[in-house]
Amino acid sequence: MKPLWIVLGAVGLILLLLLFVGGSYVSTKNTLVQKNEAINQAYSQVNVVQQRRLDLIPNLVASVKGYVAEESTILTNIANARAGVLAAGSDRAGAIDANRKLDVALGPFFRLQEQYPNLKGNDQFMRLNDELAGTENRIAVERQRYNRVLEDYNVYVRQFPNSLWAGMAGFHYRDEYFRGNPENSVAPKVDFSK
Repeated sequence: MKPLWIVLGAVGLILLLLLFVGGSYVSTKNTLVQKNEAINQAYSQVNVVQQRRLDLIPNLVASVKGYVAEESTILTNIANARAGVLAAGSDRAGAIDANRKLDVALGPFFRLQEQYPNLKGNDQFMRLNDELAGTENRIAVERQRYNRVLEDYNVYVRQFPNSLWAGMAGFHYRDEYFRGNPENSVAPKVDFSK
């Protein structure tokens, strides 16, 4: 009778251990699915505010072209960068790179305002400029939020024992962060002598 209790105890212990391991796997996988969907949602929100910017640019470019014909290169670069964003489509890495190029193309535009003070007096230009500046702030906030959600996922995937379960469930580290433009590390020169 005693050996039967030992066998039943061992079987019970093994079943308890299997339930614990299985529960840990299921719990971790559910959390990984939730965090993965949070990344997708955050990236979708970035796309929403970037689309808002893409919708504003044609109006802004048309408004400015009437006042600054000699600066058409800047406006053409903005339009080309916008086309690059549209061409990137659903390719996340391509979209991130194309939006970085659009960020670079918009820099000279904002400097253009300083050279042509009459543009600042135009109500339509000012309204569109405010909308674009607000959109740029929204994009920065949403990109930061996306990076935080992605970081949370990546930390969770790499922590033990989650890393074991993540690998088995097909979840891996994702290096899809929005990064700053390296060209922004150079400080602009300010010259008031002109």
